[in-house]
Amino acid sequence: MRKLATFLILSTFFMGCKKSNSEMTIDQDPQIIEKRQKELSEKSTTVSFDKMEHDFGEINQGEIVETEFIMKNTGNNDLYVIDAHGSCGCTVPEVTKEAIKPGESTPIKVKFDSNGKNGIVQKSINIRCNTDNLVEVVKIKANIKTNK
Repeated sequence: MRKLATFLILSTFFMGCKKSNSEMTIDQDPQIIEKRQKELSEKSTTVSFDKMEHDFGEINQGEIVETEFIMKNTGNNDLYVIDAHGSCGCTVPEVTKEAIKPGESTPIKVKFDSNGKNGIVQKSINIRCNTDNLVEVVKIKANIKTNK
C-alpha cells in the first residue's frame, strides 16, 4: 500500500512538471518566429574586427599575456555587447557595456594565463551582442614551453 501511495505521489509530481501543449508549440508558431526575427533584424547591426585571431607565439608556461581586438560597429544601429567569455577560465576578455555608435570602435582586451598549459594551445572568445550572428568569435593561440 505504501508503494502505491509513493507511486501516485511521484506520478502526480512528474505530470505537474510536464509542459502543456500550448507552451510547447508557442515557440514553433511561424508567426511568432517571423515576428521575433523581424524585431531582431530591426535592432541588429554588423561588426568587423581588426583581426580574428592573435598568435602570442612562443611563451613560457605560467606567463600571463594580453592582447587587444578592435571591434568596429559597421552597421546602422547601436552595438551592444551583452557579455563576453573565454572558452576556459584561463582566457578572460574585458569589454565595454556602453553602446557603440555606428562607425565607432571599442577594444576587447584579452588576458591569457598559461599556467598549467603546454604545447600549442588555442582558445576562443565568444562575444554575445546584437549582431545577426548573435555571437561573434575571435581566437588566440600560443606555443607554451615548459621549463623542464
